[in-house]
Amino acid sequence: MSERSKRQCIVLLPSGQHFERLFDEVLEIAISKTGLVPSRLYWNAFAPTPIHLFVDEIEQADALIADISEHTEEIWLAIGCAVALGKPLCLLSSSLQSNLPLGIQYLPHISYPVDAFPRDYIELQQKIYAQLSAIMPQANTSQPEPQRLAPPPPPSPASLSSEDLASYEVMAMTILDVKASKVGLSPRDLGLEMRACNAAPLTSHAMNALKRRRFIETKPGQDYEGNDLHHSENLFLTRTGQDWLIRHGKRATAQRTTARSRARFISTR
Repeated sequence: MSERSKRQCIVLLPSGQHFERLFDEVLEIAISKTGLVPSRLYWNAFAPTPIHLFVDEIEQADALIADISEHTEEIWLAIGCAVALGKPLCLLSSSLQSNLPLGIQYLPHISYPVDAFPRDYIELQQKIYAQLSAIMPQANTSQPEPQRLAPPPPPSPASLSSEDLASYEVMAMTILDVKASKVGLSPRDLGLEMRACNAAPLTSHAMNALKRRRFIETKPGQDYEGNDLHHSENLFLTRTGQDWLIRHGKRATAQRTTARSRARFISTR
């Protein structure tokens, strides 16, 4: 199998000796451990790659890692393409003030020190490996030879709503159940709640998995950041998601509703 035919993880880094060392000592090793092939994507300002070829590279990749420490324009372009194409994405930053745009603050984001020691690089390598393993859980498994059989039927809604949920998926649903108002909960606020539980890097994976299972849905809403009002696609639990929480004894709002109903019943006696 050629390198091109293997599962690719595109890496976008600003220029400089620090980032070359970061790739050689951290990223290349962490990516290879997951079974993905690390592939640098460069942008030459004096002879830029045609934009359609740049986008094609991202579209053909299985994952993307980008360092946003220096807010390079071509890196933000690549991130926007990856988000639009639904590609698994991991962001790195050595800047104390990363200033992520509001729309992608829920994405996996790993920080590391500007003046990193060897132990910091080891820890960063472990975090990246864990993140990629969560994004690409089947990256290490060999793909079976295609069978000359009729393709299986598409999964039904019932099969999508599996009983098996990852712990971070249950955490995200529970947060929505407790924290969401009548207008839902913004992805940013869900990410902040997940961060308080040390699970911020898994927010986007939880959202995508729960949407596929039809446990959550998005609707247009509004989100306040300070005194500024922003429009966002807010998150809501579906009836299927609520039923799952009730069935597994994790529906906090159901318990509160039962308590309120009992209190009203007693007060009317």
